[in-house]
Amino acid sequence: MRLDQLRDADRLSRILLEIYAANDLDDFRSRALQTVHSLFGGELACHNEIDLVNGDSLSALSTPIEDFLELRPAFFEHIEDHPSVQHHLKAEGTETSAVKTSDFVSQKRWRASALYQEFYKPLADVRYQVTIGQKIENRLIFFAVSRDHRDFSENDRTLLTLLRPHFIQAYQNALAQERLNELRSQNTNEQSEAGLHSDASVFALMQRFGLTRREAMAMLELATGKTNPEIAQTLGISLSTLKTRLERLFRKLGVRSRTAAALRILEGMQSVRLNPE
Repeated sequence: MRLDQLRDADRLSRILLEIYAANDLDDFRSRALQTVHSLFGGELACHNEIDLVNGDSLSALSTPIEDFLELRPAFFEHIEDHPSVQHHLKAEGTETSAVKTSDFVSQKRWRASALYQEFYKPLADVRYQVTIGQKIENRLIFFAVSRDHRDFSENDRTLLTLLRPHFIQAYQNALAQERLNELRSQNTNEQSEAGLHSDASVFALMQRFGLTRREAMAMLELATGKTNPEIAQTLGISLSTLKTRLERLFRKLGVRSRTAAALRILEGMQSVRLNPE
């Protein structure tokens, strides 16, 4: 492997460690923006989300810009001038490769556009941009890195393309963790710890997911955020036995992680409370 390839692999590893550590969506956006901005350089990195159902949108920048909120309406007013965004919209977020504005338009045409004149020029004089897009649930998400001095290389395109599936997975992980945090908070507010671990709760899980009593107890402990040593101590079993049991339970629930398992259990408990019959 060449030295430049080793450097790229190291940079890629560092950014993956950073984005997969996100605890919620805001944390993911912040981590992704800062690490990608550092990785690619340039004036700005931007994360945009558009809700395809209600039209709501969200934008986050790697570097705060005082006039951003005032300028932002111009982006959506002239969004048809953005060739990369239009490409991702037509592909409905399925384009797997990063795209550059220079793939579609010349610098002369780009700088003559109303989008550049009214939004990108006063924002950070964005002349070159590389973008990835993805659709997650009902949201179309764009992630862009911008420069004012030179275009992005094919190596830059390859690196961002390699990062795309990881952005998708890390976003989904953060979304699941955010939902899990909300459900845990609701359970804490709606009932006591004893109530969550009551015989009725255990029985409800046994019935809903086809679990044994001991399996339901283990899942309730996990769902409330208990660590493996804490769960093993409560159940009176060894850590190795618990690990084997959890792996079997994950397969039974059709999930692959602690977060997904906890989310499945708490959503099941919520459904039981809302529809007791």
